[in-house]
Amino acid sequence: MKISRRFFLAAAGGATLGAALLFLSRFKPAEGGGVFCGEAPPLVYGREECPVCKMVVDYPPSSAAMRARVRGVERWYFFDDVGCMATWHREVVRQGGEVVEVCVRDRVDGRWLKAEKAIFLVTTEFTAMGTGIVVVAPDNVERYKRGEVRGPWAVWSVEGSQQYNPPAKTGEVKAEVTYKCVVEKFEYGPAWSVSPDWYRNC
Repeated sequence: MKISRRFFLAAAGGATLGAALLFLSRFKPAEGGGVFCGEAPPLVYGREECPVCKMVVDYPPSSAAMRARVRGVERWYFFDDVGCMATWHREVVRQGGEVVEVCVRDRVDGRWLKAEKAIFLVTTEFTAMGTGIVVVAPDNVERYKRGEVRGPWAVWSVEGSQQYNPPAKTGEVKAEVTYKCVVEKFEYGPAWSVSPDWYRNC
């Protein structure tokens, strides 16, 4: 099994080693309601590769999934960090493709959210590529700020169905932005660096 450098970065940042390979069952529909994805994306942690950074997707708290149609082929793409998802969104459009659906993981309770309905928090928290971007449902913004992370999450990995305990420590919230802001404004700098004020003027 491939293990990415993010696995070790997460462990160094306080996440347990067991936190790296997990997910909400891909066959179980997500909870209903306007903010939630109709079904959980078919993401298997520890198996999928991010199309942007080429790392194995293995860190649930900042993960995302995109169903897109490129050159007539529709498929799912998976990301360990919202920054990679935003980068790929622009690449799909550049190629004349269509983004059909984007689901993002709620940092508070692990549910899959529709990206356009979610709140994107720019924080000081560890994320897989160091962007600090985490996502929550509108009702969970204040819970995140108070550090009220809920677990375990039912997840799916290369080892099968498991229970994942997310890192309890949250970060300082620097801004609350929309999906549109992230897709339009975020971009990596040299050596995957992140501008500290990329979200300005959102």
